[in-house]
Amino acid sequence: MTSTFLDIHIAIPPDEYIREVLPGVIADLGFDGFVEDDRGIHCYIKKELWLETMEQVIKELTEQLHLPMFEILSITEIQNQNWNEQWEKSIQPIHVTDHIIIAPSWHPVHEPSKLVLTIDPKMTFGTGYHETTRLMLRLMEQFITHNGKVLDVGTGTGILAITAIKLGAAKAIGIDIDEWSLDNGIENIKRNNVEKHVDIRIGSIDTVTENNFDIILANIVRNTILELLDGMIAKLSSQGILLLSGLLATDRAVIEKALHSRNFKVVSAVQENEWIALATRRV
Repeated sequence: MTSTFLDIHIAIPPDEYIREVLPGVIADLGFDGFVEDDRGIHCYIKKELWLETMEQVIKELTEQLHLPMFEILSITEIQNQNWNEQWEKSIQPIHVTDHIIIAPSWHPVHEPSKLVLTIDPKMTFGTGYHETTRLMLRLMEQFITHNGKVLDVGTGTGILAITAIKLGAAKAIGIDIDEWSLDNGIENIKRNNVEKHVDIRIGSIDTVTENNFDIILANIVRNTILELLDGMIAKLSSQGILLLSGLLATDRAVIEKALHSRNFKVVSAVQENEWIALATRRV
């Protein structure tokens, strides 16, 4: 029997970061697929799972993540499709740097001279298509040290922790407060044969008992960076590097002020469109 689905068409800004975050935020409500268009995202859910109260739930979730307000443009009944197949077609390999390529497992890449990361995201999370992921990878090429110890805060798919090992680090711990990150991260570290070197955990910075990390990575939103800054600094070795992104160029002054008050300085900065990433260390 063919299921009846609802196409919940949500209007959101044409911002790549927001369009990455929203599907992951609401996926656990029962949505089976997401497709973007010029006006926003079509979110597909079985008719019997959609409740009128869910609109308020989605609104509250977006407010918690400081995402711009959205509007439901329409709700349309449709018949079931293979949402996963449609979504997979939209995820293609991407050259992040001259050396690093990110590809899903269903589009294998064979370039022995390159560092190929096989990442199967949950929906659009951690695909490398967002500027902040690419910026972090560029800084990591500069600052990851051989045999170093790395902490990835807000690990998501595990892409940065995996890359750290492939760039020469000895150990990486990835933490995230979202439950989906555990299964998806473990799947990805196995795909990249780094399961002996990467540990994915659910929890925030205060759940990490280890200290003296050589590199701490945080590709998360500005407000969360500010909230976790003291905790991350406490975990960093005296000569360690803190790499920060998820930031707009307009966030830089606020972040630098917070760093300066903690005797940290920016030693390198990269920018793509309106997004930036910063490499920082103790003065």
